Parts: sequence; C-alpha cells; structure tokens
Amino acid sequence: MAIEPNYERVVSSERKKLGVTQAVIECRLPANDSNEIAKILCANAKSFILSSEASDGEINFSGNVNFQVIYESVGADVNGLDYTADFKDKFLNGEIASGMVPIVTSSVVDVNTSKNAQDIKVVAIVEICVEVIKTTEVNALTGATGNNVFFNTDTLKTSNFVGVLSNKFDSTYDIEIKDNVERVLEVTCSPYIESVVPQNQFAKVVGGANIDICYVTSGEQSMLRTHQTKVTFQEEVALENLTELSCIQSSLNINNSLIKITTNIDSEYAIVNLNLPYEYLGYAFNENEIEVVDDIFSTENFLKVNTTGFNTLVCGGHLNLENKVTGNVESEDRTMDEVLGTCCNTVTLATSFIDNGNLILEGVASTTVLYFNKESNNTYSMVVEMPFSISESTNDLSDSFVPVVNLSLGEVSAKVKRGKDLDVSATLFVYADFYNTQAEAVISEVGVMEEKPENESVLTIYVVKPNETIWEIAKQLNISPDSLLEQNPDVQLPLIGGEKLIVYRQKEALF
Repeated sequence: MAIEPNYERVVSSERKKLGVTQAVIECRLPANDSNEIAKILCANAKSFILSSEASDGEINFSGNVNFQVIYESVGADVNGLDYTADFKDKFLNGEIASGMVPIVTSSVVDVNTSKNAQDIKVVAIVEICVEVIKTTEVNALTGATGNNVFFNTDTLKTSNFVGVLSNKFDSTYDIEIKDNVERVLEVTCSPYIESVVPQNQFAKVVGGANIDICYVTSGEQSMLRTHQTKVTFQEEVALENLTELSCIQSSLNINNSLIKITTNIDSEYAIVNLNLPYEYLGYAFNENEIEVVDDIFSTENFLKVNTTGFNTLVCGGHLNLENKVTGNVESEDRTMDEVLGTCCNTVTLATSFIDNGNLILEGVASTTVLYFNKESNNTYSMVVEMPFSISESTNDLSDSFVPVVNLSLGEVSAKVKRGKDLDVSATLFVYADFYNTQAEAVISEVGVMEEKPENESVLTIYVVKPNETIWEIAKQLNISPDSLLEQNPDVQLPLIGGEKLIVYRQKEALF
C-alpha cells in the first residue's frame, strides 16, 4: 500500500518568563555648594533598560539608574542633586538561543541614603525581569492520499510573533506654575498607557505621564513647594505585518536621564518647559488557523505516526483601570503646620496574577510629604507608604493567564489632621495585557508499516461507550467511518452511549 502525505509548515510563538535577578547600584553625590549637608528631604531612583541581546545560553543587557536627591544645607538652603549611573550584566539560562527576542524590564524596589558633611550616598536595588519570545517551526500533516487510508482533521490555532513596535519619541509640554518660582529642583515622571489600538501596519498609542515638579519659591522666605499635573500624547507606531486583529503586549517608559528642563520665570508665575523622552515597546502576535490531520489510520496496514509538540501564545486582551490608594502616618517628633507638597512618588508591584477570573495586584505606592513646622521655622519630610491589593474582573479569564502590567502613580494629595496625623491618597493608573501558553501537538510524519491481520469475524456488534465518536469506533473496528454509518443508517448523531452498532464483513465461502 502506498500513501502520499501532505505537509504544511506551522510557525508558532510563545512568551516565556525565565527569571528575575537583582542589581545593587550605588553612587556618592557631592553637595553642589560649600555648606555642610544638614538633612536629606527626598530621594528617588528610576531605572531604564537601554539595550538587550540574546545569544546562545545568555542575554546581555545594559541600563541606567537616575538618582534624584533633595537636601537642605546647614545654612537652610535647599538644593537638588541629579546623577545617572550606568550598569550592564548578563542573564544565563540554557533555554536561551540566538535569534530569540529578549524582553528585559527593570524597576527600583528600594532606595537607601546616608550622608556625611559633603556628600550623600545613595543605594538602589534594581529588580530585573528576563523573558523571551521563542518561535518554533514544525511540519504538520494536513492530508493524505492512498487506498483505504482515512484521516480526521481539526482546526489548529497558533500565534505567530510578527515583530516589535518600537518608538522612541520626545514630547514637549509647557507647564504653568502660578507661584513665584525661583528654581526647579526635581521633576518626577510616571508614564502611563491609556489605549493601544492595532490597525493595518500601525498601532495608535495613547498615553502620557503623571508629573510632579519640586521647586523653591523666591521672596523674603523661600519655601519648598511641589506642583502636579498630567500630560498626554498620541503616537502612531508602524509595523508592517500588523492587522486590526493583532495582539499587542505593551510597555511604556521614560529615560529620566534624558529629560530636558527649561524654566521661564515671571514675577507671579513660571512656565516649566519639559521635554520627555518616551520609549514605547509593543510585542505583536498574529493568530493563524490551519486545518491539520489529528488522527489517521489504514484498514490494510499499520501506520507509523510521529507527533511534534510545541507551545503557542493565547491572547487574553487587555484591561485599563484606575484605583485609589491611601496611607496614614503619625508624626512623633513635631507638628506639621503646613503641607508643602509631595515628591519622589514611586510604585512597586510585588505580585500580579489571575484568581477566579479577577486580576490581583499587590504592592506598595509611596510618596515623600514635605511639610513646614512653624516653631522651628523649618522644612521637614516624611515618607508615607500606601500598600495596595486590587481585585478587578477580567471577564472570566482562567487562572493560567499571565498579566503584563504597566503602573503609574498620580494625583497624590496629603492632608494633616490634628497637627500630627497625615493622610495621603493617590491614584494608580493600570494598563494590563494578558496572555496564556497552550501546549499543542501535530502529526509531523506518517509512514506505512506491515499489513494488518485479517479480521475473521463476519459480524460484529459494538456497544457504544459514553462520549465515543463514530471516528473512534471506526478506527477501533478497522472500517471506514462512511461504511460504519452506511451499515447503521438509523443511528442518531452525536452518539450518547449505549447504542448498538453492527459491522458486517463480507467473506468468500470456499467449498
């Protein structure tokens, strides 16, 4: 017996998390005046991945950490320090192969400071998450021709990685502060994604940043103040193979070391011109469908059937939400007569997962509250942490789906109660994409083996088991599915179990 199989090439991609590593980045920031440093009011650090490359067994990556510190000297002058430290490292893993697409993200999970008379030591712990996009190509049996060869087909759905939507762009904003600004000390930016809409060969990305500007006022008594605002952008990011049905997993970052600030000061207001260097990355997948043979047999010969397994990505859509977070702290040292503002806003995501169809986000948002004490005629600060646990419906996604989360912190406000109780609230802006990894297998090779022994039985009565199909019974009885139905014209489909099927095999009688 001859058999002619037909094969087609199937391309499938998956996104896989390989692990998390940490780096400790530290630097010493010298005071920018000759006065001795009296106290640190605020310290902040933001990390940014500059590049990543996969080779066999490893991913090499580089990035930077931008440190910002506000301090007060012994002479009561308030100053700001800004410094960027570069880092590079490698992540080793035997699964990594050249040609894989690396996804390396980083976040600062802790910042510590210490001071002496003339400089400030800042230490940041950076958490780095390493993922890859792996693409597999396999041959899949899609049909076959040959005498007494029968096969069953099914629709195979796979996701194919089609490229990275990468766009580095600058957006410029003029922010008006109605105050007698003397100089700007620090600008904290927390980027957010509002929507990502795929189109043919491009995606429309809408987002922006929550901005917190810390400045010093002019006049007889200079004061430390902050100003908050929210800015937006809209960009079109091109990718040749993108369609309206593509699945995109997005991230948005700002390289804080490249932020450009100019200030135009008038007697009653100031215009702060901000140039923000955004980087948008979108990992795009297209879903494909192909009819493949999922089972095959011959009534004449045994067949050798080889299968190949692989994983494919399943897109779960995205979710956009806002959630209030709050925190409270009590001052044991002094009265907080006036809140001057908030600065060094950060948010750290500890864990994210799907539980019973709900997205669970847990972490800590924090801010530094600046306040004034009249008795000492001085400015002080206090760090307020706002732990959060968010549960939001995901339209019944299964627990196996993985969230890719972008977080931004904004709309931070602080109020004093009874002079020593401080209540803080803020808004978390959440944009999450979801994906799952599904195991698939295809028949990748089929060949003819020895002949089957002839069934000596003339008549077979078969009692259908629950959930059995005509195909399964025909294969078991070594008869074509059409012949089985022809010999049992009264059978009702689908089978429910308990039916009796009759198979008659014509035999020649020898005398």
